Amino acid sequence: MNPDQQHRCTVQVKSDGAPYLAFEPSSGERSSFSNSLFTLDLRPGVTLDKANDLAAQINAQLWGVNTTIF
Repeated sequence: MNPDQQHRCTVQVKSDGAPYLAFEPSSGERSSFSNSLFTLDLRPGVTLDKANDLAAQINAQLWGVNTTIF
C-alpha cells in the first residue's frame, strides 16, 4: 500500500437518496488507508447536481487524502 496514493472525489447516494462525497483511490485499487472510506456528508437539500459540481471542483484541486493518527 502506498501512503502517497492519489485519490479522487466521487458522489455516492445514501439509501434515502441523499448524495454524499467519498474519496477513493484514483487508480481503482484498494485504499492505502486499511480499506477505509473517507466521506463528507452534505447539508440536507443538496441536490445530486450540486454534489457533482462540488466533486468536480474538489477534483480540479485535489492531489491526495492523508490522515494523521495521534
